[in-house]
Amino acid sequence: MTVRAHAAFGAAASLAVLCAIVWGFVLAGSPSTRRRERVDDQRLHDLQAIAAEIQSLVVTKNGKRELKEPIPRTLDDAVTRARGTKLNPRDPETGEPYRYTVKNETTFELCARFTTRRDSDWHVFWNHPAGDHCFTINVLDPPP
Repeated sequence: MTVRAHAAFGAAASLAVLCAIVWGFVLAGSPSTRRRERVDDQRLHDLQAIAAEIQSLVVTKNGKRELKEPIPRTLDDAVTRARGTKLNPRDPETGEPYRYTVKNETTFELCARFTTRRDSDWHVFWNHPAGDHCFTINVLDPPP
């Protein structure tokens, strides 16, 4: 091979590697995007665990969906009363507590600030936009 052929081959190989790297970022997202998605996944996991634990605390387990006791008035109360899971009531990135509001005797709201959007075909109740978002949860008709 001539010098010119080696140079052309080297340029083509370099271009192929660069294209593969760019395509990898297109498919998987940049490392910072993946990090933000992982933190949002943790936020969502925290909220799901809180919702499930509150539901198990206040709803009878006899096959009927009836309140056996009131919904905790505060998130700290829910964390203190939790029996099945150790709950994380704080945002994993900022350390701020998640927002929790009792709406009525069977419904509460859990809120967090997400940095990415979730638009999944799986458990669509838990989809959310980027930014502040609240999930309204009825303990007698809990989300999946």
